Amino acid sequence: MWPHILSWTVLAAAILAGIGNVAGVRVYTGGNVEARNGTEYRLKCTFQSTHPVGKQTSVTWSFRPENGGTEEVVMYYQEQPYASAGGRFKGRVVWSGNIWKKDVSITITDLRFTDNGTFMCSVLNPPDVDLIVGEVRLAVVEKVTYSEMVILGIVIGGATGLVVLIVICMVTVQLCRRRREDLSVEEVEADLRRDERGYESKDGMEMRKFNGEVLSLTEEAESARVS
Repeated sequence: MWPHILSWTVLAAAILAGIGNVAGVRVYTGGNVEARNGTEYRLKCTFQSTHPVGKQTSVTWSFRPENGGTEEVVMYYQEQPYASAGGRFKGRVVWSGNIWKKDVSITITDLRFTDNGTFMCSVLNPPDVDLIVGEVRLAVVEKVTYSEMVILGIVIGGATGLVVLIVICMVTVQLCRRRREDLSVEEVEADLRRDERGYESKDGMEMRKFNGEVLSLTEEAESARVS
């Protein structure tokens, strides 16, 4: 007997027993996804429940072909995963979730064009039951196309990078200008300090101011020798 029948038995027993405070399990999936032929892809499915995960928590993954063929179960989980022993996904379905973190995802390996269709994720966590089955519509393609959100993200990222680059250039220019201004101020201050000492340069000869007249240091030395 296929193990997922047990989950429906548990559900039916819960309903017939009239257990109070029964709420729906909320299931979240990836929606419409694309994957490249020959690769593997993780079909994401998570859930929320008002009751803690336990031994009775079960997950059923089933597949409905795009052409409307027969629906088949590809994975069942209750305490441990049970991959399909036959069918188109034999040996190609891997449990990649963590039931304690309410992640019940699976991975399909060696994708083929015949895998196009809808994967359905159903979670039972008595006394909570899922009222809506989560669906993932998979399209296996030769080359993955970028979604509008990815393109928008690239455009926004490029524009942001350009703005940052412009700001960096403006800051660099301001710093260089300020550095040149600081050097000019230092030169002026040096000239002022020289004037305060009473010296100036004329025709390569250093002169000293005295009583409003400029005397050559050489002439001062000669005057000293004569006297």
